[in-house]
Amino acid sequence: MKVAIDGLLLGEFHTGVEISVEQLAVALAQPQVGVDTSLLVTPAYAPRAKELGIQTLTAPGLASSRIGRIIFTQTLMTRYLTSRGCELLHAPAYVMPLNWRGPSVLTVYDLIALQFPQWCKPSNVAHYRLALPRSLRKATRIIVPSHCTADAVTEMFPEVAPKLRIIQLGIGSQFQPVTDAKRREYVRRQYRLPERFLLCLGNIEPKKNLGAVVAAYEQIAAASDEDLVMAGAKTWKSENLAEIITASPVAHRIRRTGPIAAEDLPALYSMASLLIQWSLWEGVGLPPLEAMACGTAAIVSDGGALPELAGQAAEVVPLGPPEVLAEAVLSLRRDRDRCEEIIVKGRQLAERWTWSNHAQRVITLYEEVGGA
Repeated sequence: MKVAIDGLLLGEFHTGVEISVEQLAVALAQPQVGVDTSLLVTPAYAPRAKELGIQTLTAPGLASSRIGRIIFTQTLMTRYLTSRGCELLHAPAYVMPLNWRGPSVLTVYDLIALQFPQWCKPSNVAHYRLALPRSLRKATRIIVPSHCTADAVTEMFPEVAPKLRIIQLGIGSQFQPVTDAKRREYVRRQYRLPERFLLCLGNIEPKKNLGAVVAAYEQIAAASDEDLVMAGAKTWKSENLAEIITASPVAHRIRRTGPIAAEDLPALYSMASLLIQWSLWEGVGLPPLEAMACGTAAIVSDGGALPELAGQAAEVVPLGPPEVLAEAVLSLRRDRDRCEEIIVKGRQLAERWTWSNHAQRVITLYEEVGGA
């Protein structure tokens, strides 16, 4: 069976969903896998896919913009794929063409746009309100990365519960401790990083709760020699964070780097004293696991799936007033034995999160769907 994977959202910089789509495609492209898969991509991304050894189908230029991608998906994608012999469609980013007639797999990472629309861009909320429920009902099977997301889908759309399959994601093999001094120094200079720092990584958006992290850092800055680094692309309402930092009495010790190139992430994680992901909600959240693989301890909130997926090894700090996070950071930084224990547990946990394991389970689901 020829499988098509919708990779039209892939572009220059990748965050969680894009990483998941790309890494699944890379894992399925390995010769020993023996599955005939093609990744549907935009013309701009096609050279990158070729470098990664991924078999591709290149969509017309219409699909290069977001609105064009939506139009292409719902009007032309089915004809485009079937005319090229594709029999099974995997839509790994929330939405699928509603006129698809063959077997299909849909991946849904969370329902944040439906559960908490105040944290999302209005255009995303409008799109997902229209297309996501229909995609859930249309798909033959639905992959979710956590029990948390499975529970959310079941609560909002109980009729699709029998189609759900929980398949954990992976982290790349490149996430290992970086000890090479030259590599570390290059990354430090590239992003103007301080010598010692606490790290927040991810898109700058409301659900990341970064204003509370700044408030917590203000309470511990005088007692710590570590600055605060916030790495990630500006997205919706990111200007609110800029205003908070500008008004902070410790603004001179807070560094915003912008997006981080994928090849620089392992060194960034390795140089950080601690990763903090105190999100209001996450359907999965890969940065704590990537940091663990690089030998860096992580603090996570109890928002969404974070305690389920990382809490076995990370320090889970329940959401609350900023002083709760401040106390937890100071306590962990002062307790070296506890910090070392978390680091060891983190690396052990991260070793189980591989894209090859994820791909094998996805293949099994393809077989199930094809057989059905």
